[in-house]
Formats: sequence, C-alpha cells, structure tokens
Amino acid sequence: MPFDCPVGRDGLRRHVFSERVRMEVQTRLKGLCLVLVLIGSVRAQCDDEVEGSVIGECGSTRMADNGFENFLPTGPEGSYNIRLNITQHTMRADEECMLGTAYNYMPWMFPNGSLTVRNQSTALDLSNLRLSDDAMSSLVRSLAVLSSVNNITYLSMAYNRLNLLPVDSLINFRNVQYLSLMKNPFREFSPDLKVRPKMPHLPFLIALDMRFCRLQSLPPDFFQSLPGLQYLFLSHNYISKLPATLFYSLGRLVHLDLSHMDSHSLREEEARLENPFMRLIEGMDMDPNIFQPLQKLRFLDLSFTKLDLKAFMSMSSLGGKLEYVSYCYTDLPALMDYLFLMESIKMLDLSGNVGCARALNAGSFQLLRDTLEVLFFKNASIYQLDWITGMNKLRVLNLRGNFLASFEGAPMRDLASLEVLDVSRNFIQSWSFRIFHQNTNLKLLNLRNNNLLLIPSSMLRDFENLNYLAVGGNQLQCSCNFVFLLHMVFEKDSKEVENENSSLPVTTQQPTYAVGHITLYDYNEDDYLCMNFTNKKKVNTLKLSVCNREDEGSYSNVSDAIPESIEEMIEDYLVIYIVACVVAVIILAFVVMIYWNWFYIKYFFVLLKNSAILSFYDDDKVYLDKSCLDDEAAYQYDVFVSYSDNDRAWVLDEMLPNLEQEDLITVCLHERDFEVGYGILENIISCMDRSRCLMLIVSESFLLSRWCQFEMHLGQHRLLETRRDELILVLLEDIPKRKCPKTLSYLMKTKTYIKWPRQQTGRDRELFWKRLRKALMSTKR
Repeated sequence: MPFDCPVGRDGLRRHVFSERVRMEVQTRLKGLCLVLVLIGSVRAQCDDEVEGSVIGECGSTRMADNGFENFLPTGPEGSYNIRLNITQHTMRADEECMLGTAYNYMPWMFPNGSLTVRNQSTALDLSNLRLSDDAMSSLVRSLAVLSSVNNITYLSMAYNRLNLLPVDSLINFRNVQYLSLMKNPFREFSPDLKVRPKMPHLPFLIALDMRFCRLQSLPPDFFQSLPGLQYLFLSHNYISKLPATLFYSLGRLVHLDLSHMDSHSLREEEARLENPFMRLIEGMDMDPNIFQPLQKLRFLDLSFTKLDLKAFMSMSSLGGKLEYVSYCYTDLPALMDYLFLMESIKMLDLSGNVGCARALNAGSFQLLRDTLEVLFFKNASIYQLDWITGMNKLRVLNLRGNFLASFEGAPMRDLASLEVLDVSRNFIQSWSFRIFHQNTNLKLLNLRNNNLLLIPSSMLRDFENLNYLAVGGNQLQCSCNFVFLLHMVFEKDSKEVENENSSLPVTTQQPTYAVGHITLYDYNEDDYLCMNFTNKKKVNTLKLSVCNREDEGSYSNVSDAIPESIEEMIEDYLVIYIVACVVAVIILAFVVMIYWNWFYIKYFFVLLKNSAILSFYDDDKVYLDKSCLDDEAAYQYDVFVSYSDNDRAWVLDEMLPNLEQEDLITVCLHERDFEVGYGILENIISCMDRSRCLMLIVSESFLLSRWCQFEMHLGQHRLLETRRDELILVLLEDIPKRKCPKTLSYLMKTKTYIKWPRQQTGRDRELFWKRLRKALMSTKR
C-alpha cells in the first residue's frame, strides 16, 4: 500500500528504525509459529510410536523402521550384522557392493533426512524445511529461548538450503549424539577459500552424517572438536584430497564411509580442456599416514570411489582392528601386501577391479588366510581359481559375473569352511568328476546363467549336502539326471514352503517351491525349461516322467521329450552327413586348385601391386614433358626390342634389315635410340612408353642377363598399367624346361610366340619374317 515518506533527516531515521523493528517482530513471530508447528508434529509422532531397534541401549528411546536392515553391532565390541543378498540374481544386484548403503548403519534416520526417533525430549527434526542460513539460525535461537535443547541427542538439519556450516546453531546442542547435515549445498568447502569452517565443540557426538553436501575439500582441523565421534559418513561428495591430519583427533572412530566420492564432476570442464585422459587415471588422493590415528577403525567403505595410485599406499597405515573393508569399484590396480598388513579383515569386497584379476596368484591373500570369512570378487574378469589356496576360514565366496569356464585347477579342498559359493553369470560347464566332495559345510551354490548343458551323476553327488541351489538360466538338456533332480526337489503339487532358518548371512527375496532339504531359491518355470536338441524345443521339465537311470553318468534324453522315431532321426542325421561331405569335397577341391596354381595367383597379385606402385612414379611426367608426349600423342617407335649382348649380332644382322626395309617398321634399340645423359631406368621406361609393342628376344643368354629379366618384368608392368597387350616373344633357341623361369613359362602359356628356324632354308626364314612383320604391322592399326 503506498504511503508518504516523512520529510527530513530525523524523520527518515525514525522511519528506517521502525521498519527494522517491524521486520524483526515478523521474523520472531514466524519462528514462534514454526516452533509450535514442530512441537505439535513431534507430539503427534509420539502418539503412534513404533517399536524398533535401540541404539546404544538409551533407555526408552524408540524409533521407527527406516526401510533398511540394521547392520550395526548389538554391542560396542560386537560383530556387524551385515546381511548378504546372495540369493538376488538381478542386474541391479550385480552392481551392489557387499557392505550395503549408509542407511543400513543409520537406523535413526529415514532416507528423506527425517528422524525415526519418537521422543520429543531427545529428538529434534529440522529436516526438509528448505531453510536458509539466516532462517535456520533464527529458528534455533527461538527454540533455545522457548524450550531447553540440552537434552537433544538426535538432530537432523538435512534437506535444507544451508550454504554455510551452522556453527552458531550447533553450539546450542552441546549434548547431541547423532547429527545429520545431509543434502545441504555448502559453499564454503572449496579449496580456493583461505578461511574455512570447522565443526564446533560437540564432545558427545557419536555419528555425523554429511553426505550429498557438495564438499570439495575439508580443513585439516575440521574434526578437531569431535573427540567422541565413532561413525562418520562422507559419501557422495566431491573431495579430491584428504589432508594428512584430518583424522588426528578421531581416535575413537570405528566406522568410516568414503564411498561414491566423485572428484571429477565439478572439474569436468577443466579436465576436458586440460587433458581429457587424466580423468581415466586420476582419483582421490590421500596421505600415506592418514589412517594412522584410527587404531580402533573396524569399518571402511570406499565403494565407487576412484583412488589415486598413491592413495592405496595409505592402506598400510590402517589399524589392526579393521574387519570390514570395501574396495568395490575403486580401480584397484593389483593386490599388494600393504593392503592387508593389518591381518584382521573378515569381510572384503574387491568387486569391479579388473586390474586385480590379471595378477592373482596363490599368495595374493596369504596374509588373510586365518581371518577372511567373506570375499566378494564380482565383475572382475577372473578366469582361474588357483589363488584361493589355503583360505581355510572363508565362509562366503561371491564370484558372480566373471570369466570362469570350469573348476579345473581350483583347490576347493582348501575351502573347508565354505558355506556359500556364487559363480553365477560365468561360463562354467558341467563337470564329470566330483568337485565339492570335501566341502561338507557348503550349503548354498549359485550356478545361474552359465554354460551347463547336462547334470551328470558327479554333479548330483555334489548337490547332496546343499540346502540352497540355483541352476536356472542354463541351456540344460532334457537328460534323465536333470528330470530326476527336479522331481527329487519338487513335490507334484509344487507346494509353497517358507524359507528355513539358517545361520548363513543370506536373505531370500522371493518365494521358493521346494521339498526335502534342497531349495531351488531361484526357481522360475521359464528358467527351468529343459532343451530338447532333437526337435529344438524347450520342454517343461516337471511334466516329463522320470526315466530309468541304470548308469548315473548317462546323458540319454528323456523318452517323453523325443517324439521323433528312430527312422526319422537316422534320416535327419543322414541328410546332415551328406551335406557335410559335399561341402568338405568342394572345400578340398578348392584348396587343391589353389595349391597347384599358387605361383600364378601370387604372380598375378604381384603384377597388380607393382603396377600400382609404378602408377605413382613421378618420372613419368618428366620424360613425357621432355619428349613432348601426352596420352593422345603418336608413338615414335613400332617396337621396343629387349635382347642380350650375346644376341646382338642376330639383332643387327638379321632382324634390323628385315624389319626396317622400306621404312615401314621403326625399331627401338637401346644402343642406338637411348638418349644420352639420362638414367638407364628412365630411358627404358621412356622408350617402352613410346613404342607400340614390346619384343623379347629369348635365349639362354637372355635368361642369364639381369637387365633382360628386368626389362621383361618392367615391360609387363607398363603394358598392364597402360592397358595394352602388345607383347611378342621370339625364341632364338629351345629353352630347357629346367632352365625356363616361371615368369617366362607363364608368358609362353598366355602369349603366342614365334620361334626362329635354326635351319638355313630360305623358305622357313622368309615365312618367319613375314609372320613377324604382319604381327608388328597389326599393332599400327
């Protein structure tokens, strides 16, 4: 509403002061209303309390179920209750890491940041209010005035709009034990800032949640005032380097979550401009001694955090109480001894580290043979199992999604304590000898999605001690043993049964239909159809009758699955045999033909190659320019004659007078027509190109002359390149077959040649010159 501003300096000051008072009053009224709403909300929550897990046995503190299983230990020195989703076989399960999510270790908070604790005197939920820094500070001050906050042990400021660490607000909660600052876009944790905050003095703080806070770096003294901190969650941030003294004051820390750290997202454009390949090798950096103060640390989660190569050296400073470790998808290059110097690890996740698999050997886990109980090594391109030697304490082994083809060479006898083995999504084939006869404690075996075709008797014997089995997703043949297995496991009415209680750390996520002591926990009718390779159809295995298994190792098909008669089968195989024989004969004939004509085939491709090379010969342009020739110019010579010096007398005394009479035919001879001052090769090419045809005077001397051999090969190439076929062979004498090279033999088979008559009769020689002149004159047309 418009109003008139008082005139004069004093009037203006009074107006500004009154306006400030009005805004302060409005702010306090809003804060008071919000406090009343919060108190009413907490009381409403208390009316429908839900029994749940108790953290630290804190009296009557009750909490609701946050939707995740509680993996926390029941006592200070107790073991973590980590449940393994071994029985899940979805693609999402393949990508999950062993230690689960942070919510499995924070039963006091829902995924949306609100508290599960139902006690208005000990819990304060300020989450999801979208408050800014000033609004949060004002609200906390109002709460401190209206009611006591000294008894608050659970505090959530998650999912707000805090850009600054709420130090002034947190000071009011001196006795807080569980604090969440998740999903606040803090801006004062950039490494470029000189003055950065640190946590206020909270001596009783046990758990701190700072996930999804856009943290890029932390000051070295950030946790200095938190001496009692035991659980620290820093996942899903952008920290690229941890200071060496960051954990110096956290001597009581037992649980550290540094998973899903993406140090590249905020620097993606910079990395792409400087060197895009650095993104492939860079990761979070750590000082080699950063974990040295954490001598009570039992839990370390580095899942999906790409570490710098030097950062792995820091694992050597871990204390001797570390039991639960996840290097899942950290690009671990190899398994070095300094990773396991503490010799206390019970559960280890190495999934997704392809580099480790290339260097696995019998000594890779030597330091953990007496402690390691659970090992996850999924999706790591493992192709052999000789590295499991001596792991006698191992209870759970998950090798899902690797390249295993068989158990050959695997020292399974060393895994005396093995209870769960998951080798699904590999390439394992059926085995014809017993593998697990010494693994008497084995209760669960997952063989889904492999290359199993048969269930031999040796496999059936290995299955006898199992309680849980999965063989779905294989192209299993309708063999007697497979039908027997399913009929042994299932009742005819396929009655649904509940999962039996088991001491194994395993949870099943779907109903199973089983009888007896074996449960096919992955059973799905489509996954357990057997393959009838005769008619190439899949058959419902449970609808087949059990056949006689006189020999337990027999692989005969079930009779009910084969509708074809014996005669039809023989006819089908006969057709296949005939077709295969015909194809084999054709291939054999083709190979023999290539073998006997190999020289000519090879020679043809040599000609093509050499002609392609000569087509780029730069001197062609030089001699064409010097001779004033182009593609349409007339030839200067009718024939280029190649001969040896021993045949020079015949060329000069016999050939020239008979060919150049009456000036009808022009002959090019090297000793007469080569241009002085040019190279021999250039003269040869130039004269050949200026001649209509090429004549080879063949004799034994010709075959012994390297220049003559060169002119013969070069002439062929030039004629092939210029798409001409004018080549005349003149044999002065008979050439023995043993002396005739394959090149000349090829030309004599593909060209019509003329032979010089050795007799002195004039009629034969007159006919010779007549035929030769006619051949040369035909090239001028």
